[in-house]
Amino acid sequence: MGSAKAESAQNNVKNAVKPYGKVILTLKNKLLPEEKLSPTPSQNDGLDIETETDLRIYGCELIQTAGILLKLPQVAMATGQVLLQRFYYSKSLVRHPVDHTAMACVCLASKIEEAPRRVRDVINVFTHIRQVNSNKTIQPVILDVNYIQLKNLVIKAERRVLKELGFCVHIKHPHKIIVMYLQVLGYEKNQKLMQYSWNYMNDSLRTDVFVRYQPETVACACIYLTARKLQLPLPKNPSWYSIFGATEAEVRDIAIRILKLYNRPKPNIEQLERKVEELCKQYHDARVKARGNSGNNTPNNDSSSPNTQKTAGAHNAWGGFISRSGSHIAPPVSEKRSRSRSGSHSPVSKHNHKRSKKHRSRSRSPSRNHKKNHKRRSYSRSRSNSPHKTSRKGREKRRSTSPVNDREGKNDRYIDRYDKYEKYEKERYSGKEERERERYDEKKERHDKREDKYKDKEEKYREDRDKYKKSKHEKDIRERSKDRRR
Repeated sequence: MGSAKAESAQNNVKNAVKPYGKVILTLKNKLLPEEKLSPTPSQNDGLDIETETDLRIYGCELIQTAGILLKLPQVAMATGQVLLQRFYYSKSLVRHPVDHTAMACVCLASKIEEAPRRVRDVINVFTHIRQVNSNKTIQPVILDVNYIQLKNLVIKAERRVLKELGFCVHIKHPHKIIVMYLQVLGYEKNQKLMQYSWNYMNDSLRTDVFVRYQPETVACACIYLTARKLQLPLPKNPSWYSIFGATEAEVRDIAIRILKLYNRPKPNIEQLERKVEELCKQYHDARVKARGNSGNNTPNNDSSSPNTQKTAGAHNAWGGFISRSGSHIAPPVSEKRSRSRSGSHSPVSKHNHKRSKKHRSRSRSPSRNHKKNHKRRSYSRSRSNSPHKTSRKGREKRRSTSPVNDREGKNDRYIDRYDKYEKYEKERYSGKEERERERYDEKKERHDKREDKYKDKEEKYREDRDKYKKSKHEKDIRERSKDRRR
């Protein structure tokens, strides 16, 4: 009885343990449930199945080509392709472009497989691939504002992939499993069988097989396809794949999905991008309409108020800050909100007079005038009705602490900073493109000169070689004629 009670108490304690979070990080949760597989987020946004499949294949091919150019190991390329397939079962292809996600998956996979590559190298490789595919002249990437923006987008996409996958990026690849299974079947010395199986496995990365089935089942399907192609006998009764935990239906489904890749026509990338752009435009328009309908009921959206007329239409970060903090309209001038400083008639020394110039506060009211011709600046003072003039030396050094004036000062400060930043950016990047072009032209000229020199040297070498051959041939003829005469 006592042991039974102790066991029941232990079970109650185990059941009472609370989970730490919703994301479960285990090695067995790499497969997605059937609920997420059937209507994908891209299909919910209006993208048809064929276009989605073509875009998935295109993204995986980009990762494979970029990995070869970056000299990444095959395991890193496979990891990147599986991450891409998993990500697009959580997010839509309409809202997140394939290029940026593919770049992010390459960066992330290189870090996972301990062969990290810089974001700059990844961007260079992807732009090179795009130029080659579109038959454009190959040009280097210019380090301008667009490059910085693209780099930030890639870093954000990498974070988004990690967030959507719950940081569960462990992927078990069937490379080693294929070798192990062939050793069990007694075909480890058959290099052709092993190579063909690996080829089928690498091609299967372009499908969603690794999201649906375990890697052991995928390895069995690749061996099954290769044995059928090379007409090699495998045990049937009982079937050999049942030993490794696979069923005939699963193996056949994977084989059909892999073979369908070879029958698909090559897609036109420009048409796919147009379709995605149209759906993206529709999505953004619907979003704007929904925002407009939800925002009309709020009391702050009254178009008759002057504050909203000033701040409406500000779509950047600064505009958003200004609309939250307050308008730019100056408050009505009153005695309480005036920026005047109380005057005193007591005589003040010269030293204090000099210090007062430094700490003098300027008013932000619209009555302030900037005159270029005058050496000294004119400051607008409060409209006081007192008949006597207050001395400048005896004024108190205090600023107005009303909330409206503080708000105005903050807004003006942020606007001034933003204007200075804009000017700085324009001055910084205005002549940079021209300099880069000039450098590129200079390098091209040097390269052309080198090629011309090399061609001249080659022509001289050929001429010398021909002369040498002719002279040698003539010598041989003379010697032969002498021998005949003798």
